[in-house]
Amino acid sequence: MEQVFAYVKENLYFIVLYGAILNILALFIIVIQGAKISKIKKRYENLARNNEGKNIEEVIHQYYEKIDSMDIRINKQDIQISKVESKLINCIQKVGIVKFNAFDDIGGELSFTLAVLDEQNNGIIITNIYSRSNNVTYGKTVKKGRATVVLSAEELQALDRAKNNSLDEYSRMIS
Repeated sequence: MEQVFAYVKENLYFIVLYGAILNILALFIIVIQGAKISKIKKRYENLARNNEGKNIEEVIHQYYEKIDSMDIRINKQDIQISKVESKLINCIQKVGIVKFNAFDDIGGELSFTLAVLDEQNNGIIITNIYSRSNNVTYGKTVKKGRATVVLSAEELQALDRAKNNSLDEYSRMIS
């Protein structure tokens, strides 16, 4: 132990000098780290509050609430869309019409056959026959694209147009 004390006494000047240099170096590092921490703290504080002075945590919480309410709205809309889609299956989606002259002595194609079908080709065929003395209208049921009774040529043509959704072609023909 005496050797250690003797070594310290002989080199006291160097030990104090190196100690002072290490302390100054440590102080310098502490000052640099303090400046960096100060910059980081300012950035965090700017991040932590927006322009209105609100805390970032409050803003994030508000956004989560908005997302939750939007999710609820979207789920409700999905349910409504499903209901509408299920109803659309039974709505009129296909139309076919044929105008014709029922009798040779009457012109102007005043008689017609109209076929209206849903998505599964269920519907009706309405035929109106015009003559000089009277007007007759009747309907025939269509299930899965087939009539339950015998159809005339015009009714078959209207049914075919409806099944092929060719009302646009008819509209172009009469334009």
